[in-house]
Amino acid sequence: MARKPPLPYGRGFVWGLAFLLCLLPLAAESDPAQQLESAIHREIITGDLAGAVAAYRSLAGTPNTPRPIAARALLQLGQCQEKLGQRRDAHTTYTRLVRDFASEPEIAAQAKSRLAGWTDALPGPRNLRFEEGEAGKVPPGWFVPTLERTTGSLAELHRKGCHSDGACAVLIAPATAPGSSGHLMQSFSAAAYRGKTVRLRAWLRVEAGSPEDRAQIFLQVDRPSGKASFFDLEDRAIRPSNWTAAEIVAEIDPDAQFLAFGVTASGRGRVWVDDVTFDIVPDEQVTAARNAIRRQYAGDTSIVSFRYSGWEATATVRTISVREGFVYVETFRDLWERTGDGWRAGPRTPLASYFEAQDPDYDTAKGIAADLRQYAVTLNGIGPAVSANCFAMHRADQPAGAAESVLSTAGIRVFHLDLTRVPADSTLGRWLAEPHLLAGRPANLARSCTGILFVESGN
Repeated sequence: MARKPPLPYGRGFVWGLAFLLCLLPLAAESDPAQQLESAIHREIITGDLAGAVAAYRSLAGTPNTPRPIAARALLQLGQCQEKLGQRRDAHTTYTRLVRDFASEPEIAAQAKSRLAGWTDALPGPRNLRFEEGEAGKVPPGWFVPTLERTTGSLAELHRKGCHSDGACAVLIAPATAPGSSGHLMQSFSAAAYRGKTVRLRAWLRVEAGSPEDRAQIFLQVDRPSGKASFFDLEDRAIRPSNWTAAEIVAEIDPDAQFLAFGVTASGRGRVWVDDVTFDIVPDEQVTAARNAIRRQYAGDTSIVSFRYSGWEATATVRTISVREGFVYVETFRDLWERTGDGWRAGPRTPLASYFEAQDPDYDTAKGIAADLRQYAVTLNGIGPAVSANCFAMHRADQPAGAAESVLSTAGIRVFHLDLTRVPADSTLGRWLAEPHLLAGRPANLARSCTGILFVESGN
């Protein structure tokens, strides 16, 4: 069995705590110390890591929590996150402890020790062919993100019955958590793989006890806090009892911090894992796939981003056309499937569509601003009623060529413009007679409006 992580308190204290908590009234939960003890009980005794994480976060985020208790809650939170394989989140938690809780030197020191050599501790994949390790124990370099003392051993190294002539690993789902999955995984710094396309492969075999038993490989990319992370669970779940290959290919974000990959076991069957490989896909393979797919698009379509995943590819494309005299841009996410004859188009998902407005000439914009200051009526309250297509609200994020942006050059926050008072041969009159984009749609203001109500948005 793999070495169990040390408990945050003495073993006798924890089991005594389990008994005492059963006797405490619910009202005691209002006391931060009791809340901390309850959260530790959930983590250590019942193995409810998700519930413990929520409790630790609540304690650490409550302003009136005493600092020693908040610091202990953060340390426990980081340890839970490590057990769950959430290395990026754990790193953030320990960093916060070191930065904000120097007044709690003992706990801050424990967080600092966990951060020491964080990105170097696991510089890359290790023991993928399971050459290292002792039979019956979790293979070195791999870990099971759950409490062993609650679930029992969930992964073991075997030297018989493998796909290769060497060793392999056997994984099962936790018996004490019905409906959950077991995981055998690795986590390491993403520095060597940023901007690269990587391929994860493994051979899997399932000793199924029911039709629902299955195995899958997964790959996760953790980016800086607040940015969307990539996660791919190989969707062709392995169910047969014979050895079957599984594969994931993905592009790693340039700002990726950590990578994690592994195997998921669902159900009650035993999942055998062997011949794991994780390597960088040569650029020429990705380029060849991209070029083969690009040739199937018309000339008005360009690929703006491309993810190659072995048997599948995802292309984000931009299509440009002309509608009502304006450039019309559409973006789609297209799925492609590799077949024996090449690449076949799959489902298409619309992402966005918009008209592009040409930037106004400087002298023209200057003349329009001058005319607006002459003919527009500044409003301090409610103005004349206008139809919806004659209402212009300017926002800072609108393009310079939008009608709202041109009207904003007058520098008047709210005004009404009576178009019947604007001379047709003035700079403003000539501009109104031309088609423009209002609210992102083509419009001819001189034809459809007798007056324009303009408002400068505060956003």
